[in-house]
Amino acid sequence: MIETLAKLQPLILIGLLATMYSLELFIPYLAKPADKRKHDLHNFGVSFISFAVNGPLSGLVVYMLMFTAQHQLGLFNQVGLPVLAEIILGILLIDFGSYCFHNLQHKVPLLWRFHRVHHSDPNLNTSSVLRFHPVDVALSQCIFQVIWIPLMGISMTSFVIYGGVALPLLVLQHANVCFPEWVEKYGRFIFSTPGWHKIHHSDEQHYTDSHYGDVFTFWDRIFGTHHKVSPEQISYGLKEFKAQKHHTIKGQLWMPFENGPVAATGNNKGNAS
Repeated sequence: MIETLAKLQPLILIGLLATMYSLELFIPYLAKPADKRKHDLHNFGVSFISFAVNGPLSGLVVYMLMFTAQHQLGLFNQVGLPVLAEIILGILLIDFGSYCFHNLQHKVPLLWRFHRVHHSDPNLNTSSVLRFHPVDVALSQCIFQVIWIPLMGISMTSFVIYGGVALPLLVLQHANVCFPEWVEKYGRFIFSTPGWHKIHHSDEQHYTDSHYGDVFTFWDRIFGTHHKVSPEQISYGLKEFKAQKHHTIKGQLWMPFENGPVAATGNNKGNAS
């Protein structure tokens, strides 16, 4: 079953991207880009480069999962928990590790320079979910996943189930689509719903430096990194990167080397996401 879910994930992701992209063409929630076609092509172009460059690193993550299981590395392989408990805790710890690394991406200058490419999009939509600088993707896989997996003893089962939830949710979070009110009202008690996540993409720094959780809202609630504001009240993007030249494929790839606040948290920030 886990192997089937792993094989289906790319198809689910593509299908959901196509569905959300189609919906936002006809019933957009927020204002569309002045030139949506150009905006989206630039985002997808950078996404394609990121996936092409980082394809081998995905293999490294899978290898690390198998190596961890084979050599019984990490916390879970030492404490001997029941299988179901290990799977559930593994899922939670993947998300907690992602929450912690996401914090670092906003606070460590070098990490922020690359991560701000994702945050600079002034017109959040389905194409934005894939808008990551190739180095940002590489750092998140190498620093976070390749270290966190063996350290915690994360199993392949936990990893695949987490991906099966996280990937579709990431698409929904960025889509320019309005979801039913009950989804936001009740869903955010557990999950990072679209309205909850969009706060993280505000161009106001105190909102940018919040709502770090990818799947669950537990961590933001526990550590007080959350706010209550409507997505309709938010201005998106980074204030220092509003010019159109920053949003071409070349502009996005060069953005880490541009002048501007070197971390989202600091005295001279005008950033967001």
